[in-house]
Amino acid sequence: MISVSGKEWKEHKIPKRLIDKYSNDFNISENLSKFYLIRNFNKEDILVKNITGHNLNIFSKNKDFLSASKMIIDIIKNKQKTLIFGDYDVDGISSITIISSFFKYLNHPFKYVIPDRFIDGYGPNIELLDKNLDKEISNIIFLDCGSNSHDVINYFKTKKIKTIIIDHHIINNLNIPKSDILINPTKDSQKFIDRNVCAATLTFFLVDIINKKLNSKFKLNDYFIYCLISTICDVMPLRGFNRKILTIGFKNLNVKNKGLKKLISNNLKKRLTYQDVGFNIGPLINASGRIAKANDVVELFLSQNDYKIDEIINKMNSHNVTRKRIEQDNLNLIDFRKYHNKNVVFIYNKRFHQGTIGIIAAKLSKIFNKPCFIVTQSNNLLKCSIRSGNDIKINNTINKLISNKLIISGGGHDQAGGFSAKKTFLPDIEEFLNNEYKTLKIKKKSYFDSFAIFPKKNSSIVNDLKSLEPFGKDNPEPIFYFKNVKSIKSKIINNRHVQNILKNKSGRSIKSLSFDCVNSELGKYLLNFKKEFDLIGCIVENNWNNKKELELRVIDIILNT
Repeated sequence: MISVSGKEWKEHKIPKRLIDKYSNDFNISENLSKFYLIRNFNKEDILVKNITGHNLNIFSKNKDFLSASKMIIDIIKNKQKTLIFGDYDVDGISSITIISSFFKYLNHPFKYVIPDRFIDGYGPNIELLDKNLDKEISNIIFLDCGSNSHDVINYFKTKKIKTIIIDHHIINNLNIPKSDILINPTKDSQKFIDRNVCAATLTFFLVDIINKKLNSKFKLNDYFIYCLISTICDVMPLRGFNRKILTIGFKNLNVKNKGLKKLISNNLKKRLTYQDVGFNIGPLINASGRIAKANDVVELFLSQNDYKIDEIINKMNSHNVTRKRIEQDNLNLIDFRKYHNKNVVFIYNKRFHQGTIGIIAAKLSKIFNKPCFIVTQSNNLLKCSIRSGNDIKINNTINKLISNKLIISGGGHDQAGGFSAKKTFLPDIEEFLNNEYKTLKIKKKSYFDSFAIFPKKNSSIVNDLKSLEPFGKDNPEPIFYFKNVKSIKSKIINNRHVQNILKNKSGRSIKSLSFDCVNSELGKYLLNFKKEFDLIGCIVENNWNNKKELELRVIDIILNT
């Protein structure tokens, strides 16, 4: 079944006996049983909806956490001023918010620094840190960064300044930095799969240990929402422990932080969901760091001043509008047709905005299902944002670029990363990547979970989907195949998306939306094709102004022959 997008679609096949076994063992529908089996869910993942938050801290006996808690307690008791250095994205901002709020409650002296994406670049920066190093500061805590900052760590070692790194980025070539303490799940490859969590979650549970040891009355649970936001926005695998904390967090959701509460209420007219975090609140938080400076967002989360909160939120909304416009302008610079037959997408354009190249790389990796390297110019350097595709581990490529001395620095996760390089190395980097992926076998087959009909509001499939939530990395939304569909109405939304009213043979109709497809083959057919076709898509529940409505998210269509 070849689609208009050129993909060959096949159904995931699971033996009936296994489906029946799961269905009986867990007292669930056959559909849900199949979804679990396709995703290799274990018993803990399946029964996650029944768990409570009792004894949630899986790091309470970890030696790095215990060492860090002892060191920070000594720092607190001796009133030694702390410099906090964090990344400018959601995870970095959330981590800074958690530990800064804790220090603020204890009246412990501290200051925080977030690099300027355009001036300082990513990660620890000696010049920036030196500028903020007051005489009384004797320790630095690095959040969501630092695992590959050997020069920085060694420099502060010579100055007798203690350093703690709380990070989850992969350590390049397993070269462990010589910080006093390094908390990073990637250090232990055996436990990494179970403990592959974001920096905000690591920070939260470290503060949990310290809070208990100090018998403090700091209400740490009020900050648990930052673990949820960062887990979703940093695209962490939504299985195991991450699935557990998201389930508990959204089940007991109660936003207490004044700034965050107003940010959410200003942009949503309903109870916050994980979809809202990924598509609305997360991008809003990130926008400041992409367009200007991220410091404002931390100030929003630390402030109790209503005027200041309103002022910052207005600024964030303005940054987000600017970000969307720039993002679309940058996408318009790309001729998508050039990359269909290439094994790697490598695009350099000095007109690309540095703050949006990560978003562009993410969009293109989804469209082409291949590694995407989006490069721009920043002062005298190249800046590249990378997103994986085709199950390629990006960090292996970054390590090779470092070993071949083609880039100055780089890092990230298996699925995403980035690097800085000298402009003169641009053709060498492109040649290296084309050779690196020359023999890559692009997966041309795509899979759907099940055949389906247009659902009703009370359809059992809706409850099955709710049991499977939250969706994200390692737990994608189920994809369905709908037969004999016709478009009876179509229109373009925001010059990017296509909305349709679809009707099936039994006469039932449903609204659908296909994102970012206006100039694609899919978009052309959705707008103009009037005959019957088969549709590939997801079933979603749209909740606006407390009115729930089922819709389809169109992924592809197959023409009837």
